[in-house]
Amino acid sequence: MTLAAPVRPVLVLDDGGTVAGIAAQRWAAAEATRRDLPLQLVGTGADGARAVCRLRGEYPRLPVDLRRLPGPVGRALRPLTADAALLALPAPASEPVLSNSFCPTAVVPADETARGRVVVGVAPWTPEEVLRTAVDEALERDAELVAVRVWRAGGRGLLDLARLLPGPFGPDAGWGHGGNDTAEGARRELDQLLSPWRIGYPELQLHPLVVHGDPAAVLTMLSVDAELLVVGRSGRGALLRAVAGSPGDDAVAAARCPVLVVPEPTPPRREVLALPGLLPIGPTG
Repeated sequence: MTLAAPVRPVLVLDDGGTVAGIAAQRWAAAEATRRDLPLQLVGTGADGARAVCRLRGEYPRLPVDLRRLPGPVGRALRPLTADAALLALPAPASEPVLSNSFCPTAVVPADETARGRVVVGVAPWTPEEVLRTAVDEALERDAELVAVRVWRAGGRGLLDLARLLPGPFGPDAGWGHGGNDTAEGARRELDQLLSPWRIGYPELQLHPLVVHGDPAAVLTMLSVDAELLVVGRSGRGALLRAVAGSPGDDAVAAARCPVLVVPEPTPPRREVLALPGLLPIGPTG
């Protein structure tokens, strides 16, 4: 007998009823409806039941339940994301929550409205999972996908769209020279990255865009008339983020549309949670 795969819910944080929090809840409810998944409201406050009643009234066919977190949000949410399809947070999002989530995490601004295209920020080292997520989102929404590669002369490898990598992707390897510090070099890199997706998904409306400028500013500008912005999660540590910043992190903070932050590929989520020193695994239902 074949066992059915477990249903992974869409999680949304209850922040006590702020404008941004209500916007995130409605966005998450629409996503859960589109994906045919249950919605779980999570939080530490006592007013969650009111939000659940409101969501059930607005989305009568959507299974909605409430889960109160036993401790600080950043720590208590992490094990829940191991069994979730998506986590939605109101903007501005807590950096520890974004950094520790096992599942893709959407940061939803208070004034978000659907606008009809998906934007993904890419660099030569963007993980395949980021592009795969962006392609899936565009296809499911029947939207065009704009893949943007931002370049700036003399960047020497620091001005990436997702993360800074050492070794073969650092400035000593020449990623800040000749190739991606010219429009032609950036265009070649982008074409190489997108070629497999063009071949594999001929129905996809895929539009490459090469822009000279500041990556965070470009992503923020493109978010104004986008339905969704997809970025990879920054691989920089807290110290390096404080010194050099991350374009993806900056775009999350300033974007005008929901930003979907895709984590790096990891071992099976529950194996990671079972490692010594991490939270014990308990039932999530």
